[in-house]
Amino acid sequence: MFKALQGALDANPERPWCVHRLYEEVLVPAGSLGDRDRLLEQTERAADALVAAGRARHEAVSALAIGVHCQDTVYWSTRSPYERLEEFGPEYESPTILRRLASHMRCHGL
Repeated sequence: MFKALQGALDANPERPWCVHRLYEEVLVPAGSLGDRDRLLEQTERAADALVAAGRARHEAVSALAIGVHCQDTVYWSTRSPYERLEEFGPEYESPTILRRLASHMRCHGL
């Protein structure tokens, strides 16, 4: 899992990846099946391990939408010249990033 995540981050150092994107575009196509919430937690732990090893950078993002708290962590390669998320450009600056984060939430019905 570490190599796959590292490869994804290094493949495009000009674009950060949220945990959900890492899970959906790296682990799911690689055949990781099972409980989505558990696999998202594993993805985040693996990405955090890359950060701890100095092989990736990260920044937490948190937003409220319709009274619901949503948070995510965004990771990017150390090959990137950027050290802060907002340096990636307007789509990663507040409030745009907060709107995008809120749009991550999916309604699963009542």
